[in-house]
Amino acid sequence: MPDASPATITAPLKFMVPMEEKPQVFMSVNQAETNRRTGEFHMAELEIADARGLEDAPQLDREGFSLVNAPSQVTDFYDETQITGIYYPECVALLKAQTGAREVHIFDHTLRVQDAATREKHGTRLPVPIVHNDYTETSAPQRVHDLLEPEKAQSFLSGRYAMVNVWRSFGASAELNPLAAADGRTVPPEDFIAVDIVYHDRTGEIYQNAYTKGQRWYYFSNMTRDEAMLLKCFDSAQDGRMRYTAHSGFENPNAPEGTPPRESIELRSLLAFD
Repeated sequence: MPDASPATITAPLKFMVPMEEKPQVFMSVNQAETNRRTGEFHMAELEIADARGLEDAPQLDREGFSLVNAPSQVTDFYDETQITGIYYPECVALLKAQTGAREVHIFDHTLRVQDAATREKHGTRLPVPIVHNDYTETSAPQRVHDLLEPEKAQSFLSGRYAMVNVWRSFGASAELNPLAAADGRTVPPEDFIAVDIVYHDRTGEIYQNAYTKGQRWYYFSNMTRDEAMLLKCFDSAQDGRMRYTAHSGFENPNAPEGTPPRESIELRSLLAFD
């Protein structure tokens, strides 16, 4: 783990303790409320390095995440019409350019807001304070079947496909609760724990992560509204490129007093490759 420096934050991340019974997350119907989880968790005090300080910038296929310059024409991220009409097409173009994907299918998005009053007003969710990855070996292909017509699903599943999240801070600052991501090369497969995620109309599966010594964690400081963080949440290729990215929001103890609460949007996409 890197030595502490002005570019490194020391902060706790919340990890799952492995257990015999399969854990579950029960998604709240009221998005402003906290989800209920089974299982035991523990806080690990870690050094989270500013990836802006790396000579070799993180890459989506190597570490599992990257930072891109991606200005948006959206003026109000609480306006669903702008999200679907402007932001979705922008992200399709962005992901094709960044990944070389033949086809990009945007299938949903989530706004996460720290301020309780704003969250209640817009019906948005809280930042996720638990280390996780959005899809598993089971849920990724199932999600393709859920989202696409049979012929289109078969087209995706017959070749390489991936699921990539586009994360953006659209508020005044992300410094109070930034997004941390692990260098996937430092997270062994056994640290990914399959968890049922239970919605009112379906049950999916995600990974929550255990902590083992040697994991290396990063964030991007002072993210602006014109930047986006790409996260690899699943890749069907098993050729050495990164397939998952453990990530989590975290409370930044170094945030200056008066730093505004986080407002962010994460957009989920399904990519097909030649």
